[in-house]
Amino acid sequence: MAIEPLSDDVLFAAFRASGGNKQKAADALGLKRETFRDKLKAAEARKPAARMVEMPSFVVDGDEHEPIEEIIARMARNFERAKRAHDARKWFPIKIRDNKPIGLLFVGDVHIDDNGCNWPLLREHIDIARSTEGMFAVNIGDVGNDWGGRLIKKYADQDTSVHTARRLIEWLLLDSGVPWIVWLHGNHQHMGDSSALHEQMNKRYGTQRVPMLDWEARFTLQFASGAEFKINAAHDFPGNSMWNPVHGVVKAAKFGNDIDVLVCGHKHNWAVSQWEQAEQGNAPLMIRVRGYKHLDGFARRIGKYEQDEGQSILVVFDPNATTQAARCQAFVDVAKGADYLKWLRR
Repeated sequence: MAIEPLSDDVLFAAFRASGGNKQKAADALGLKRETFRDKLKAAEARKPAARMVEMPSFVVDGDEHEPIEEIIARMARNFERAKRAHDARKWFPIKIRDNKPIGLLFVGDVHIDDNGCNWPLLREHIDIARSTEGMFAVNIGDVGNDWGGRLIKKYADQDTSVHTARRLIEWLLLDSGVPWIVWLHGNHQHMGDSSALHEQMNKRYGTQRVPMLDWEARFTLQFASGAEFKINAAHDFPGNSMWNPVHGVVKAAKFGNDIDVLVCGHKHNWAVSQWEQAEQGNAPLMIRVRGYKHLDGFARRIGKYEQDEGQSILVVFDPNATTQAARCQAFVDVAKGADYLKWLRR
């Protein structure tokens, strides 16, 4: 008498009933363990998705994930807040209480911790800025080397440690007496990821006294008489030309909207240009400041000659001027510019 073959379902049922024990399942079916194992293996090949052992069902109470509707609502709120902050930085006003002329010292890349920082001149300009009535300052960025990434090894080439560099930056911001009104973050602050650190230093005033912005600031000087000056300061403007060091600045003036002064730094050279733009009805000052980093070995290796002047450039704003060209005047010699500002205010 032939033995009726066992079906796959019988094999699976016996295996489940045994709790996954092949010996017990084989005994229940009157088979040797090896025989049951081979038959079960063949059955699994025919029905790979079959569940061999019943798993206990369970439900986890609660969901660890934020509901998608709440994620969307949160992202919408975050965008609206970021958009308001972004719009508030477009041509934000700086109000001047009277109608006396003022000066803005556009401070070029300081690189305050570099061995080549021109400290004698930097100290002179700091003294002028803090002692001259009606003078304020704008930091164009790269206040420190802030080496990062593969260039972090450059700290081995300078005498100033990271800790001391941060103390120097904090002193320049908080204790030097320089009347800062705008502070920009340049490419070196991105490299060393120190922008947030500068902002924490800024909070030591008790309030966010100095606006700190990434790369660019657009603001308006508003005098009591209603006279206004539009200023666009950036660490750099896009555009290069070997023939014109303010090529990017000129582009920004041409495509801008009636801007009075445009200033940038970054490239460690300086230039001042001004001409009348008849189509806009203005005569913008277009400036690049050199910064204080001298003795630059990298510049020397690529064949660059170092300029001696233009580390910072002072612009005097006269709300009482009757001509476009006289409204804003640039001084590469900061000391002479300060003397002119004092005379003009008298």
